[in-house]
Amino acid sequence: MKYVSTAFLLIAMLFSLSSAQKKYIGWSLGYFTTWDNTYTPETIPWEDFTHMAYFQIWPNADGSLQLPNEGIAKRLIAEGHKRGKKVIFCVGGAGVKDAFKGACSNANRGKFISNILAYLKKLGYDGFDTDWEENFDDALYVAWHKDLRDSINLLTPVPLMTVAAEDWFPITAKVHMYVDQVNDMRYTGTAAAQYGKTLNVFTNAGAAKSKLGAGMGVSMGMTAQQVTDMCAMVADNGYGGVIQWDVTKNKGAPANMAAVAPFINPSTGVFTSQPTRYYDAITLAIDAGEGMVSPRIRYSLPQVPGSVNVDLGIYDMRGSLVKSLAHGPAKGGAFSVPFGPAAAGTYFVRLSAGRASMAAKAILTR
Repeated sequence: MKYVSTAFLLIAMLFSLSSAQKKYIGWSLGYFTTWDNTYTPETIPWEDFTHMAYFQIWPNADGSLQLPNEGIAKRLIAEGHKRGKKVIFCVGGAGVKDAFKGACSNANRGKFISNILAYLKKLGYDGFDTDWEENFDDALYVAWHKDLRDSINLLTPVPLMTVAAEDWFPITAKVHMYVDQVNDMRYTGTAAAQYGKTLNVFTNAGAAKSKLGAGMGVSMGMTAQQVTDMCAMVADNGYGGVIQWDVTKNKGAPANMAAVAPFINPSTGVFTSQPTRYYDAITLAIDAGEGMVSPRIRYSLPQVPGSVNVDLGIYDMRGSLVKSLAHGPAKGGAFSVPFGPAAAGTYFVRLSAGRASMAAKAILTR
């Protein structure tokens, strides 16, 4: 194989006029349940989401898992990936009670984490969501999230890890450093104009605003205008995204969910929002030449305090992910990785770092 030509397409110009005119949210995460038939994996209005979580995986006190319908899970993953969306699964939920205490105990935590990662790998999820809602043991809660992060950082690519958080339980704010998203579950009763005060629980604990997701109850009476107001508040104030509970109980009100779509960046569909000053120094290039067996992708990340969330992937012309090359927190610096796909064709390489995004078009021929 030889690399014939490379054309670069800048998907999100930092501080461009278009960015100044339109503000986007970083993610729209929906929860898909199996107790209602309003939507199937095939009929979800996917354009209203960037992420979908399959609810739910039930933990047992001994660290084992009660797994849901595998056939539906596979269909959900396939439909999401077909559209370039991230599909994760949720561990926990209301009613688990003391099972988390046993599963996260020192004796069972390693087994519990191994079972979570085994299920993730078996079905090909992009990550998982944690949802410990009651009967907290603060020390075990933090230890579980820390050990999860340490475990997934050893994987390639690093899976997405999110937490369904409760602003009324401050302990859920204290794991922000281990997760990619902190999504608040206050689905009703708080107007968009007041929600920032609610999210202060997390920022006061040190969480970056760009990691925070505001909760919306599309199945609990929120109108399309309320959804619009919430998305605008998130975009205008530099928060990360929104979550929607529960997609499958929308009960014939698709306009409520559809109000999210204008706030999702149409260029990428995932992980893109307004740039901040920390993310103004990413670069992306493809090295190739006559006789090269495999081109290499070079990219650089800004030197910022801590780490930046990175997503580097190769996509086909339909926008489907062909191969993920990097995903998760990364330090600043310069990197080089093999291009990967062996088949001739046209591809897009997309790099997202924090709120900035760039892409390059590559045409490969034999």
